[in-house]
Amino acid sequence: MKNLISFLILVVIAFSCDFNDYPDLHEEDQKWVIAGYQEGGITNPKYIGVRDSSYVYSLSSDGTFRKSIGKERISGTYEERFEDGLKKFFFQYENADDQLIHSCNDVEEEFFLNSQGQLTGTWDACDGAKLYFNKQ
Repeated sequence: MKNLISFLILVVIAFSCDFNDYPDLHEEDQKWVIAGYQEGGITNPKYIGVRDSSYVYSLSSDGTFRKSIGKERISGTYEERFEDGLKKFFFQYENADDQLIHSCNDVEEEFFLNSQGQLTGTWDACDGAKLYFNKQ
């Protein structure tokens, strides 16, 4: 009887172990809330902080995201890449809505992580506002 109990315990332990030497990394869901911006199209813009905003990017671990600005919503897919020594995020939209896409083109938005860990927009390259988001 002792041998049977020992064998069953050993079987349970063996099946509960992950023998994969290289398990897949599962990213957690992320929520980025606007922290501030710099006005576009002007020389030496000042950083303007934002509090209690409803401007949010919600990123899911399955590669989809939802962008909310107030009651308006838009969604699509995103990809994270390392380019030019920076971690970059590329957001591609299912349905283009020029009112909600803050980019130099209407297909995707590009962001990068700055040295403070903020998700930082690139819309300023075409005189738009430079947007900064903090991870929640």
